[in-house]
Amino acid sequence: MKINKNLSLFLLCHLLVWSVLPILLRPNLPMDSAEALVWGFIGEWGTNKHPPVSGFFANLIYQLTSSPASLYVLSQLFVVAGLAYVYKLARLSLPEQKALIAALILEGVAYYSLVTPEYNVNIIALLLWPAAAYHFYCGVKHNRLTDWLLFGLFAGLNVLTKYVSGILLLCLAAYLVLTKPGRACFRSWKLYVAAAVALAVVAPHIIWLWQHDWFVLDYFLARSGGGKSYPFGLAHLIYPLKFIGAQILTSAFAWLVLLAARRYSPKEAVAVSAADRTFIFFAGILPVLVMAAISLVFGIKLKSMWGSPVLYMLGIAFFVWLPFDIRKTFRPLLKVCYAALVLFAAAFLLQCLLTDSAKFRLDAADFTARVGGENYAYVGGSVWLASTVGVYAANHPAVLFLMSPASNPWIDMADVAAKGILVVEENPAAYQNYQKTFANLPEPEVYLLKATNILGQNREYKLYYGTITGEKK
Repeated sequence: MKINKNLSLFLLCHLLVWSVLPILLRPNLPMDSAEALVWGFIGEWGTNKHPPVSGFFANLIYQLTSSPASLYVLSQLFVVAGLAYVYKLARLSLPEQKALIAALILEGVAYYSLVTPEYNVNIIALLLWPAAAYHFYCGVKHNRLTDWLLFGLFAGLNVLTKYVSGILLLCLAAYLVLTKPGRACFRSWKLYVAAAVALAVVAPHIIWLWQHDWFVLDYFLARSGGGKSYPFGLAHLIYPLKFIGAQILTSAFAWLVLLAARRYSPKEAVAVSAADRTFIFFAGILPVLVMAAISLVFGIKLKSMWGSPVLYMLGIAFFVWLPFDIRKTFRPLLKVCYAALVLFAAAFLLQCLLTDSAKFRLDAADFTARVGGENYAYVGGSVWLASTVGVYAANHPAVLFLMSPASNPWIDMADVAAKGILVVEENPAAYQNYQKTFANLPEPEVYLLKATNILGQNREYKLYYGTITGEKK
């Protein structure tokens, strides 16, 4: 496919803006990013929360650069690659100008802009979903072995990134079973090769889960449960509505822009084939409906961020079901996409300057040195602080998240007892709970974090730390 200059220029601008801003404004990694890098240091085929891919990529770029800040760039590489794949996917059914806007309008979705400085599993999914969908549909249409192999690879990586991504694969499987072009694929050996590749990619993680008694499921159930209790079974209705509402609000800018452009443009008849519309429904709309249906049936609370990758076909679906002549509005729409880049970047800038959040203002190097992070082989406590020490201490101590041996089975507690552990916590009640479990954990010392925003507003935070001395030094 010929390189689109408008696409390349926009993606370059996005990469530069969203890489440079957090490097300048947030010198310490956000919690999810630091946590992912700690997982990468551990090097296990699983974590206490998610499959291992986010940690693998984080550790790879860290080993190449020796800089935690490189994760800001890594995050944007996934975003721009994902947008490029959305464009490629759109070109399978839309003309070039519509395909370009279908991809770039996603800049107006917070998942593709405002939240992207925090590298995590959701950011990786922004690439893996459109990549898997693109090669799947190319495989269906052309039955090329290369596409089926790449689909198998991206399908496996999807599962290895985040379990919720399995919903996309479920919807693609439904396409294979319920549509005529999909059923025809079962007569080709190439589909089975793709399945074998996906299984080979996922197999090490499945083995790891089996060896560790599938304990990660406890985290998923905890995240999907809890929250406010609703009477009369209303949770079954309220949770899916809140999830759908969150996706609408997150993408409101993009929707409003497209609706306005359609309002002032000549209307068109639907120019996309029925086969393409069917695929777009199964790969782009059905995943949202399935997630909402699961919440509706089981009363499961869905985190809004779980919807991060499902909006990748927003622009494509709009042009398919609400078509309009884009020739007169193409240039204004392209300018609006750049305006979205500027507006969301400005919002991020203001967030960083106006907030007094401890996570923004912590001097990681000073904190790590003050608490003696480099004197211990292990650090435990809150995810944010323990991960920060694990990343910024030169010896990268292994992290015992939340001081829970059960949730960190790769940690040898006998070795912890022998070498000692630094405990860091932002919540004094949590520190006291650690003392109930670890009787030799002393009363905490206090690290006073002072934060001042651009308005001169001052805040102080108390962070707590203590050490369990090892049996041998």
